[in-house]
Amino acid sequence: MCLTVVRGLSVKEALIRFDGLATGREATLVDAGRASVTAFPDELPLVVADDLDSWVVLVEDNGYHGADSTVLSRLSDGTVAASAYWNVNLATRLSLAYGGEVVGAFDFVSDEPPTEGVIGPFIRSLDFADPERMFASALAFLERVSGVRVPFDWASRPHPASVVAGFQWLDLSGADGWLEINAPELHAALSTAGGPEMRTVTTLAAVSACEAAGVDDPAVLGSLTEDVDALPAAERADLRERLARRIREEYRQALHLRWDRCRPLDLDPIAALQAEVSRRNADRSTEYGLVARAHAMATTHSRLMNDPGLGLALAVANACQIDKPGWPALRDRLTQALSNL
Repeated sequence: MCLTVVRGLSVKEALIRFDGLATGREATLVDAGRASVTAFPDELPLVVADDLDSWVVLVEDNGYHGADSTVLSRLSDGTVAASAYWNVNLATRLSLAYGGEVVGAFDFVSDEPPTEGVIGPFIRSLDFADPERMFASALAFLERVSGVRVPFDWASRPHPASVVAGFQWLDLSGADGWLEINAPELHAALSTAGGPEMRTVTTLAAVSACEAAGVDDPAVLGSLTEDVDALPAAERADLRERLARRIREEYRQALHLRWDRCRPLDLDPIAALQAEVSRRNADRSTEYGLVARAHAMATTHSRLMNDPGLGLALAVANACQIDKPGWPALRDRLTQALSNL
């Protein structure tokens, strides 16, 4: 569960900053949670949002986007935002952001509550040691920051809702570790490879990924002809941002199809069973194709990173997601190519 509050924005603007989109679609938090569970093992990140006394409340039943420091910083640009996150494994985080920067955060299960700093006054006297009270204390933190209390029936009422198209694979945390585990020989070869050699293999991975996913967008394919290290920093950053927008839009389309496939349709037991059978037998080729293209375009985005080693790791991690059965062959081909350069 992740609850986020931000002051003074419209619901539309808050959703956009949250990597969502105001489409006019509504859902209850309960139904959004059911849809995410139904989609498993596929990802279906959803957020439900609404205005509450000049604050926008954004709630993820099965997500943690609001706990991400980059997201919370963007949300707080020109204002104040805070979030409270916890999951079944007791991974937790309380965060406070102001003016585009996270100014305080802590894990309320494993960390000692800070007594000083910006966040201190908002958690003073709250009980995070009692497992029966810690989550209530997390909600009290948000109430102290915002001055508003989420009504008891909020979760069962419909509110503006959106998919969250952040696409974590664009800047996957721990990409180097992913490569070390899933392609150890390729990872080992990085230690003796130079930047140009890494760029060459990254381009090879990106071309293979785009071919496998059927990417035919001229702007995306055209980016593969750019000499990354010769591009001025501003041009490279602009190209990365344009690619990122294109990737998120592809991913967003896939998530909308998935949401349609997984939304609760009927509480009648027979109708629910029939709907479940229909979902299992549904043609998912378009949905999965969009996700594959998002991963393929992410390889071209990775190619433009300043660090060629990290760019290669990210590109390979994304390329792997497109064709799992073909991954061993691609891994070996990339390893051989890097060794031969």
